[in-house]
Amino acid sequence: MRKLAVALFLLTAALPAIAQTPPAQLPTLTTADRSRADAALIQALEILLADKRSPASPPILSALDLTGPPADIAALKAGDMSGVYARWLDARSAAFKARDWALMARWIQLTALYRLGNVALDEAADATPVTGQTFDDIYFMAYALAMAGEAERAAAFIKPFLAAADPQFEIAFAADLVARVQSVDNWGGGDRPRAAALVTLALSLFDRPGARAPQQVRNLHHALGNIRRTAGDIAGARAAYTRARAPGAAPADVEIALMFEAGETDAGLRAIQQSLGETPGAALSRKATDKLVEIGGQTGSGNAGTIAIYRIALQNYRRLLKPTDKPLEDAAAVLADAYMAAGDPALAEPLRAELFASYEKRYGFDSGGANRYAKQLADAIAAQSRYDEADLLYRRLWALVEKYGAYEDLDAQRYAEAIAGILLARGQIAAAEAFNADALRRARAKDLDATTLTAYLIVQARILARAGKAAQAEAAAREAVAAGPADDKLTVSAAFDSPEARARAQLAALLEANGKAAEAEPIRRLLLARIEANDMIPWEGNLRRDAVLALAANLTLQNKPEGRRMFGERLATNARIFGGDSPQLLDVAEPFARALLRSGRAGDALTPARAALAARTSSRFTGDAAAVTISDRALANRRREAARLMVEAAWRARPPGG
Repeated sequence: MRKLAVALFLLTAALPAIAQTPPAQLPTLTTADRSRADAALIQALEILLADKRSPASPPILSALDLTGPPADIAALKAGDMSGVYARWLDARSAAFKARDWALMARWIQLTALYRLGNVALDEAADATPVTGQTFDDIYFMAYALAMAGEAERAAAFIKPFLAAADPQFEIAFAADLVARVQSVDNWGGGDRPRAAALVTLALSLFDRPGARAPQQVRNLHHALGNIRRTAGDIAGARAAYTRARAPGAAPADVEIALMFEAGETDAGLRAIQQSLGETPGAALSRKATDKLVEIGGQTGSGNAGTIAIYRIALQNYRRLLKPTDKPLEDAAAVLADAYMAAGDPALAEPLRAELFASYEKRYGFDSGGANRYAKQLADAIAAQSRYDEADLLYRRLWALVEKYGAYEDLDAQRYAEAIAGILLARGQIAAAEAFNADALRRARAKDLDATTLTAYLIVQARILARAGKAAQAEAAAREAVAAGPADDKLTVSAAFDSPEARARAQLAALLEANGKAAEAEPIRRLLLARIEANDMIPWEGNLRRDAVLALAANLTLQNKPEGRRMFGERLATNARIFGGDSPQLLDVAEPFARALLRSGRAGDALTPARAALAARTSSRFTGDAAAVTISDRALANRRREAARLMVEAAWRARPPGG
C-alpha cells in the first residue's frame, strides 16, 4: 500500500531530511482558510463514499497544506514518514485530556486527512474496502466540534454520509454518535451538560424521512429520554422514550417508571402486568411486585415516583410475604427514606418504628440492624420537632457506646452529633458544647481514625459557631480539614457522606458567615469540581445542585455577577421544567434571596423572595389536605411565614427608589 508521504514526495521536489521534533504550533487559520480546508475534506469524503480513490488525493493534500503544522508538512514532503502521525495522535490526546475540544478537532482533522490520504492512494486490486470503519476519525472530529459548540461545522461533515448511496455509512456514523452521547451522559463529568446538545444535533440530522439508521435513531431518542429524566423534565423524557420504541413494542421499564412519576399509577401497573403476560387489573402477583421494585430506580430525579412505586410494592409484599422476609423489609426501608427525602418524616416514622421493633425483638437492641433503625427512627421523630422522644432513642444508642467504650467508631460520632443537635434545638448551647467536647476527648483517647476525628470536629465547629465563638469554631473546622486528605487528594463519594468534604463545607460556611466569602470561594469551587469529577454522581442530582447553589451564594455575597447569573439560570430552568409555583423553585429562590439580602442588595432580593413565597403558598407544596399531619401543617405554616418575612425584609431594606 502506498503511503501518503510517498505521494507528497512525488508531488514536490526533494527536500533535505528533517529530524523528528515535537509537533510545531498549528498555523492560525483565517475564516476563509478554515472554510477552504473544510470544503476540501468534505469533497474528499464525497469521493471516497462513492467508492472512488485517486480523485480524493488533491483535496486531501490541499486541506493538509492549509491546516497542518508547516514543519510536519515539510517533513512529509521530504519523505520522512516516521513520527509525524504519532506526534499528531499525541497532540490530539493531550487536547482531549485538557478538554480543549476545538483544538482536539483540529488535530483529529489532521489524523483523518493522513489516514484518508492513504486510502485515496490505494487502488490495488486487493485494496482494503471502504467501510464505515474507514471514517472513524471523521466521527470523532464531528463529536469534538459538537462538544466545542460548533454544531454547524459538525453537521457539514455528517451530511455526506446521509447522502451516500450505501446506507452502511449513515448507520456507522449514527451508531458512533449514540455511543458518544451515552458515554458523555454517563461518565462525562463536567462535559455532561453538552450531552443534550450532542444528541439534539444527531437527531436533527439522522431522524428524518427516509432515514436509514432506524435503530440508532431510536437509541438516540432513548439517550435523550435519559438526559431529560435526570434533569427532572418528566414530560419531555416520556415523549423521548415513546419515540425510542420500535413499532408495536411494549413500553420500556424506564418509560413505565415515569408513568408512576407522572401520577399515572393504573397505567403503570397495567403496563407491568401486560409485560409479564398477566391479566391487567388483577391483584399484583409476586412476580409483578418484584418487577415493580426492579423499575423503581428508574424514576426521575425527585421522590414522587419512588414513593408511588414503593407504596404499592410494600402493600403487596405485606399480602404476599412473611413480616421478616427481606424484600418486605427493603421496600419499607426505601419508602421511609423516600418520605424523609421528600420532607415527610411523619410518614417515615411508622415504617421505621416497625423495622426497629422487628430487629429489636429478633436480635436485641445491641444488634447492628436494631441500632441502624433506632437511629433512623430517632431522626424521623426529631425532624418533627419531638425532641424529647428522639433524645430517648439517641441516649439509648449512646449508652451502648459508653458500655463498650466504642467512642472511636463513626456510628458513635453520628449518635453524638444527633444528641448535640437536640441540645442545640433546645437552645442548650453550653450543654451541647460540653457533651461533644467530652465525646471528642474520649474518642481521642482511642485509636481514632482521621474520618471519625474529622466528623467530631465538624460538630464541635458548628456548636462553637452557635455559641458565638467564631475564632474557635473556625479553628475546629480547620483542624477537621487538616485531619483528612489534602485538597489534591480529596474525593467526594456519590453519597456525599464524607466528613472530609463536609469539613470543607463547614469551614466555607463559617468564613462566609464572618464576612470572608472571598476566602471561602476556592473551597466552594474545589468541592464542586470534585463532585463533577465523580462520574457516579448524577449531574442534576442533589449533591451537585447543592454545591452549585453554595458557590452561587458565595459569589453573590461578593457581589460577583457570576453568582447572580448562576442563580438566575437555575431559577429559570426550574420554572420552565416544573412550573413557576413549584416546590423545586425553593431550592434556588430562597438561597438566592438570602444571599442578596446579606450582600446589601435588598431591592434585587425581591424577585427571588416573591418566587419563594409563591412556591411556599402553592397548593402544589402543601399537597393533599386530607393527608397532611399536624407536624406537616406546622412546618408548612413556619415556611410560609418565613417567606413572608423574607419579602418584608427585602421591601423594607430596599434602597430609596429601589
